[in-house]
Amino acid sequence: MQRWIVTGVLAMFLLVGGGYAYWSYKQNLPSPIWVPIPMNHELPLEQREKFAKELKAKIATPEILNQVSQDLDLAAKWKLANTDAATAELKKRLFVRAGEMDSPGGKVPSMNIGVEGPRKDNAISQQIAMRVMDDVWKIIGIKPPPKR
Repeated sequence: MQRWIVTGVLAMFLLVGGGYAYWSYKQNLPSPIWVPIPMNHELPLEQREKFAKELKAKIATPEILNQVSQDLDLAAKWKLANTDAATAELKKRLFVRAGEMDSPGGKVPSMNIGVEGPRKDNAISQQIAMRVMDDVWKIIGIKPPPKR
């Protein structure tokens, strides 16, 4: 009888430990967050990709990324030494891609501007994506949509 109790307790420890390990694994998987901007459907893919590269070059300037990391206090949130380290990490995580988005009229070409990071940082990634969009609107020269 005691062997069964020990076996049951051991099985419970393995189940709980395995569940925690699986949860921890899932929290560290990549989870990109982006904001889509609709594009003209008549533009060919090559021009949209060229525009994505140009926009990424304009967004990824040290001045803009440094301001974003200071505004959101990314050094403290990511537990990094200083703002320069947070700016370097943000530059690695930032992306601009040509893609598609759903709209009431169907699929529409879009420019996806966002941040890649682990799932556990989704809230921070959403804040970064929305903050970067403020600068994107200025770069593109379009009046930003009203905030909710």
